Amino acid sequence: MPPADTHFASLLAVFAADLTGKFATPLHFNPEDQLKAPMLTLLKGTAATLGLTVEVLTEVQDRERSGRPDLGVVAQALLAGYVELKAPGKGADPAQFKAQDRAQWEKFRDLPNLIYTDGCQWALYRNGERVGRLIRLSGDVTTEGAQAFNDADAAAVWALLRDFLFWQPTAPATPRALAETLAPLCRLLRAEVLEAVQKPDSGLAALAVDWRHYLFPDADDAQFADAYAQTLTYALLLARWSGAVELSTTQATKTLRPQHGLLAEALKILADEQARTEIATPVNVLERVIGAVDPAALASQWVGGDPWLYFYEDRTFAKPVNSSYPRRRVSILFNE
Repeated sequence: MPPADTHFASLLAVFAADLTGKFATPLHFNPEDQLKAPMLTLLKGTAATLGLTVEVLTEVQDRERSGRPDLGVVAQALLAGYVELKAPGKGADPAQFKAQDRAQWEKFRDLPNLIYTDGCQWALYRNGERVGRLIRLSGDVTTEGAQAFNDADAAAVWALLRDFLFWQPTAPATPRALAETLAPLCRLLRAEVLEAVQKPDSGLAALAVDWRHYLFPDADDAQFADAYAQTLTYALLLARWSGAVELSTTQATKTLRPQHGLLAEALKILADEQARTEIATPVNVLERVIGAVDPAALASQWVGGDPWLYFYEDRTFAKPVNSSYPRRRVSILFNE
């Protein structure tokens, strides 16, 4: 094995030995939680081998909902991706998941860089598609320690983690491609908002109350989530179009304020600290992906110079919910 691969094999051996030690005691704990600390150490060690500086953020899971991915990984001060940990034995193939794990995958599949692992199986997914093969270690890391893998296994996991840590958003080459890139992320944001707004003590629930009071008294939770997701996504994209380089919601607000004051204030309110915490995953990903957009490369392709024409199109419902509205203007950000 090359020197870097050899060093990684030693890191993987520590990972496996740590898990074997943890699972040697009676299981009075959540098996998935036992993977967190060893995985964090493995990711940081791998990043150091690659010359990267990383920060690994652990999520506190809410057992009443499908939650966020267990680990968020920031490499070189930029979001790299997420890692979802499964109890050993569950595998890393969503096609085999059931019940809550399956529902969780339906939500996470829109993420552009996501690892699934149960310690013994590893897979990398981008926008719902697996990158490369499903890796199965030769043995069981919960009982066999460093004997659970061979050189080929270590090389495969090394390649997967290297690919994951060096991920970069692909700048869409056409306006339509840009809309289609943002569509799954906007759907993910909408789902997160809808989930959060239904909790009475959430910041988003309070925002929804104000939204109805001042703007749309008849809007239900789904309509609020829809409007929130589109407004935030458009605001970030317009800020990038207006010259924002460091694309955070805070910087986007500052960039928009001189020419788009109303939208800037809306973004400031929609992305306040408490609300952002509740929907951190999709907002962080949107900031990273939109930050990679090259406005100059796309400018010549906008019809009539108006970028927003590409984000709406007419759709006809086969079975309209309300026969008085057989057609409506629908955002292709949602691909509905």
